[in-house]
This record gives sequence, structure tokens and C-alpha cells, in this order.
Amino acid sequence: MDPRLAAAIAHTEQARADLLATVERLAPELREARPSLEAWSAAEILEHLARTEKGIVKLVALKVGELAAAGASGADQPTPAPIDAQRFRMVVESTARMEAPERTRPAGELSADAALRALRETRALLHNELARGDGLPLAVAVHPHPFLGPLDLHEWVWFIGAHEQRHTAQLGALVTHFATVA
Repeated sequence: MDPRLAAAIAHTEQARADLLATVERLAPELREARPSLEAWSAAEILEHLARTEKGIVKLVALKVGELAAAGASGADQPTPAPIDAQRFRMVVESTARMEAPERTRPAGELSADAALRALRETRALLHNELARGDGLPLAVAVHPHPFLGPLDLHEWVWFIGAHEQRHTAQLGALVTHFATVA
């Protein structure tokens, strides 16, 4: 596996482990509760993450299909520079307000448990698509992000982790909130 992609996957898997550990700190009966009218519940945060990752999986599948159809090969591509984690700083920092696109906003359709299942499913699909793209030059497949600009597929995988880091902090704030009002 391409070392740059391996680093992005490792980053994303660590972010997921941290996210799940934070969810576990929140009592199950509080996971659907909003801390205020305008703030998302843990279930809504998890639904948003699942919807976002599902969209990225579709993007990866599309780009992998395009590369395969074009007969692209990673063998003759130069090694891309390591992913610049600082580029994703605005995503990770929860103080920077970012409005989620409509398609990724939670619809309130999933319980926390259902959203966690959806996250497991989307992650398995992501790994399947990345395996399908093994040997293809994924770093040359670029698609614009609404806030970050053009990202290659390795960076899109990194983004998933950065996005989960952002919402892990938000979930941590929910844990603190509900601990202080109990």
C-alpha cells in the first residue's frame, strides 16, 4: 500500500477509536438528548459523520472507477509529498464555525446506536473501495472540498479523520455538559 495512503488510513482509524471512546463516556440514555435547542445531540453528530463518510465513499468509488477505466497505474507516478496535517487545522479546531452542507446535516432519522452501525458500515465500504483502488494513482484523483479546496483521495481519507476529531471534541463537550447538569 502507498505509504501516504497508509498514513491517512492510520490517522482516520485513530480518530475513529477516539470518537468511539468518547461516545462510550456518554450515558446511553443521554445520547439522543440535545444540550440546547441549537446544538446537536450525540446521535445527530454521529448521523452527520455517517452521512459525510457515506458521501466520501461514493466519491472514492467514482474516482477509483474513473482511474481504473482510464487504465491509470500508480507505478509510473512520482511519490507525492506527505499529507500536510496543518491544512486540516480549521476542520479540527472546533472554534472555527463551519456550516455543514444540507446533504450531510442530520435528519434525526437515526438513534445513536443506528448511527454507530452506519459508521461501521461506511468505514467497511471505504476500506473496500480503497482496496479496489490499490495500485492506482489515488493521489492524482482530485475533487474540491467546500472549505479546503482541491483534495486528492489520500487527503479525502485524511479529512474523514480530521472531521471526526472535530466532532469528538464536540462529543467531549456534551459529556462535560451532561456531567455538570446531572
